[in-house]
Order: sequence, then structure tokens, then C-alpha cells
Amino acid sequence: MKFKILILLILCNTFCFGQIKKHHYTGILQLKNNQPISFSLELTEKDGNVFGYSITNQNTEDETKSEVQGLYFKKDKTFQLQETQIITTKSEAPLNSFCYIRMNLTLKKMLNKKRLEGNFTGNFLDSSKCAEGKIMLIEKSFIDRKIKKIEKKIEKYKEREIVNNEDISSIVKTQIIKDGDDFKINWISKFLILKVWDSNQEDGDKINLSVNGNLILDNYETKNKPKKIRYKLLKGNNIINIRATSIGKSSPNTSRVELIDRKKKYPILTQLELNKSAIIKIIK
Repeated sequence: MKFKILILLILCNTFCFGQIKKHHYTGILQLKNNQPISFSLELTEKDGNVFGYSITNQNTEDETKSEVQGLYFKKDKTFQLQETQIITTKSEAPLNSFCYIRMNLTLKKMLNKKRLEGNFTGNFLDSSKCAEGKIMLIEKSFIDRKIKKIEKKIEKYKEREIVNNEDISSIVKTQIIKDGDDFKINWISKFLILKVWDSNQEDGDKINLSVNGNLILDNYETKNKPKKIRYKLLKGNNIINIRATSIGKSSPNTSRVELIDRKKKYPILTQLELNKSAIIKIIK
């Protein structure tokens, strides 16, 4: 009986008292003279009541965080909001010179992007008018996804530049690794750039190559043309395992491996008997 009452209380708390919704938007205030000011809203809405904060002039010497309160009208998908007080500010201006804004915003959706658009007016503490203009905001999660995509593209571009750049500033002496050897490298880049090939006559040598237990090359026959691999490393220890699956026409199985960390190159020569392995540890 107690269990049934508990379930009823949980259901009532969920459905009877309304759902809490979070809204995170970023964009600009555009004044009447077309001057843009960075602006973001972090809002919580429940049963039409809204509270949260705004941030104006983010990442500048005038960055200001203000308390925001207001209403949300579900039928029209509109917000009526106003800044009520300053929470924190980096500005040294007196508080009576700050402009508190009132906003009438409409929630819109286009191509899976949520936007808040509308007008605002600003007033000093004495109620005299200090500003007016438009507000254009977009969902913060959309911006964050775009930033991550751009960062990934930049990282890939940098790594390609490293691989294609013949001006390698530092080349370590070739390391010969045999059965059971364990070679350690301290690493800087987020990514591993690895090349593997047969620098002698192609004679049917085959290898398995795995990174952190993930099989990257399965029974791969090394050729004179290098095979290039790009792999995102984990924080801490990363294990590269190279195992000879065929010794070809003659023993041992020999493979050339080249690891590139930004502008530092690590040339390695593996010499392995059949089914034997060599380990390279990369410490990030």
C-alpha cells in the first residue's frame, strides 16, 4: 500500500505541478544605431513563470550578469521578460548608470534551430529611457555543436599540415624493436599519426596492428607504399601492439613504422618472428 502511495506521489509531482524547462540562448542586442552588443539568456520556466539571468558584453571589461524574471505564454510561444537587478559586473560604472531592459520575445524554429527574436527597451533606475532595439538569439547548444565541429576541422587541418610538411624539426634516431620489446614515448598532440610500410622488397609480411585494444589493421600485408593511420589518443597510457601474422618468404617479419607528434618524428623498425608482438607505449 505504501509503495502504491509513493508511485502516486511521484506521478502527481511530475504531471500535476507542471514540467520545468530550461532555455539557453545566445546572440546579440542590436541598438537602433545598429551597434551590436553580445547577449545571452539562461532561463528556467515552470507553469508559465520564468526566472534566470542575462549576460551582457560577455568576455569584456563591462561583462554584466543580471537577474531576469517574467512570463511565458505557451499558446503564442512568447516571453515577456525584464532585468530586475545586477547580480555581478566587471564594470566600474556606478549602478545607477546601468540600463535595465524589458524584452518581448517570440520562440521560433527553423531547420531544427530554435531562435528567440523580438524587441527590447531599456530604462535607468529612475525609469528614464536609455536604449531600445532588437534581440536576436539562437539556442546555445546549436552554437556549441558548431564550435566543436569547427575545432575538429581545425585539428584535422593541423594534423594534415604536420603529415604533409617535409620540414620536420626533430627526427629521433631509428629504434629497432624485436619480440617482446617495450618502447615508450611521451606525446604532446591529441592525435597519433602513424605510417607503416615494408621498406625492403615486398615479400608477403603481414601484421595485426591495434591501438588501445582496437584492431586497426587485420592481417595487413605491408607494402612499399606507406599506410597512414590517424587515431585520437586517450589521456594517460596508449598501447600500440604490432603482431606478426605472417613472415612472408623469409624470417623475420620486418616493418617500418613512423610516428609523428606535431613536428617530431619517431622512426621505428620492427623485427618479429611469427605470432610474436612488439609494444609501443605512448604517454599522453
